[in-house]
Amino acid sequence: MKSTLTLLSVFGWLFSVTPAAANDCLIGFDVGSSGLRAGSLTSDKTAKVKVDYLADLWPDNRIDVTTDSSVAAFKKLPEEIGMKGCLSLAGGYSAWRLAMEKGKPGDVARSLAEFHQRTGVYFFVIPQDVEGAYGYAAARQAMGEHLTTPFIIDIGGGSLQIASQQDGWGAPLGQKSWRKLFCEQVKHSTDANCPPNPAGKEAVEKSRQTLAPFVSQAIKKLGQGLAITAVSPLVVHGMHPVMRILAEKNPGMAAGVDARGFSRAALAAAIALLADKDDPQILKALANCRREDGKPTCQEQFVATFVSDMLLLHALMEGMQIDRIEVGEADITNVPGILADPRPKAWSQHYACYLTRLESQGIAAFTSDPGTCPPEP
Repeated sequence: MKSTLTLLSVFGWLFSVTPAAANDCLIGFDVGSSGLRAGSLTSDKTAKVKVDYLADLWPDNRIDVTTDSSVAAFKKLPEEIGMKGCLSLAGGYSAWRLAMEKGKPGDVARSLAEFHQRTGVYFFVIPQDVEGAYGYAAARQAMGEHLTTPFIIDIGGGSLQIASQQDGWGAPLGQKSWRKLFCEQVKHSTDANCPPNPAGKEAVEKSRQTLAPFVSQAIKKLGQGLAITAVSPLVVHGMHPVMRILAEKNPGMAAGVDARGFSRAALAAAIALLADKDDPQILKALANCRREDGKPTCQEQFVATFVSDMLLLHALMEGMQIDRIEVGEADITNVPGILADPRPKAWSQHYACYLTRLESQGIAAFTSDPGTCPPEP
């Protein structure tokens, strides 16, 4: 109930805020697993910088090698969007949650303190369910009436979110995180970037077993039989175009794939067709990939993980009894969410207290009450 109330409150703020009501000099940073994005509620300008936080994290469960790159980005991006000198609020997501959970919260708190000391940015580690609220609001804002389902699924680099306006669930199952887990559990490799292809005939069952604990958590939180829209590029420009090409060559799939989405049965058929192929063979099987409406399809950057991405989604759909996924492109960023949420701005007035609580209470520090903090010196 507490998580649901939190999400409902966040959505009230997100859907009621307007640029006129926002601070004219307020910058938001989305610090994901692959880099930083900056924006505001009063300008259409955005800017981003790539930083691989997961590569920094995985060797020792610390995010420290990228500190100077982060500092440089916090200084550079506001200039690029023409909002230098504004109050800056940053949210850290999958990689930062993993650093808290697998590493030492004190190390994370000290990194955030250093960021603030060197750049003035107030950086917060955002809980998984709050990120889900931010993501759904961004999808609704981007898609409008084209978002016809109550839930979205967003598979990022480090984490995966399933969220609605009322509730959300997520796990460290983004494309990079799942590839690492797939390499360990299915391919039995210690290389986080091992070649996933060919996945092999037993990949469906092995992936199902590996993902079973996550699926159970999702069912417990959200239930089964959800109506859901995928908004991730790896689905929109990856597996969906792949399945449409395969359906053209395999009539048995045709009934389960269309321009708006695909069925679980069609996804299983696509996995069966590709599971025994290596990268060149997959590209050959998809030789007539093309551009549709000026948008790229079957991007080669996704070839290595076409099948493993499908296995991830199939395990979730099967376990949660989701028969079909709708597909709708949306540029998901957490910048509007953190700027519309009043808590980061409130915490900026008690930042030393937030960092102390982050070390002692963990990620839950963000949803605690800044009004109970002692006065700042």
